[in-house]
Amino acid sequence: MRRVVATVVLVVHDARALVLRRRPDDRSFAHAWCLPGGGVDADDLSIPQAALRETLEETGLPALLVRDLGVHTTALSERQIVFDIHRFVGRALHDQVRLSEEHVAHRWLSRRGAAAAHLELPGGLAGEATRDLLDRFALGDLP
Repeated sequence: MRRVVATVVLVVHDARALVLRRRPDDRSFAHAWCLPGGGVDADDLSIPQAALRETLEETGLPALLVRDLGVHTTALSERQIVFDIHRFVGRALHDQVRLSEEHVAHRWLSRRGAAAAHLELPGGLAGEATRDLLDRFALGDLP
């Protein structure tokens, strides 16, 4: 199996968490809602720097990483890939989102909205990391 190192960032601002909606033609999570993140590039100086780069590229938001939540490993056996997903909480310096072409919409969720996101967001949530981090945010475990 091929191993991929990736990042995911729960971006927060004013007690709200940011979710992004994937494009309808996305090959992994069409129409689903996700958190900013992506692969670590060869020229990234560190994994945290890759997380900040991906956040800025996908949202236009400069952010500060305020918490490292460690690595979660998950396998997509049908694609023969193992992902080492480094998870972070980032605090956005403002809330004016500028989406990349990877996404078609965004929402800022309150803790209550995050608790209901898996039921209320059309298209559902993309991936285990998104669900886990939003659940933890909703419970108040994350800033």
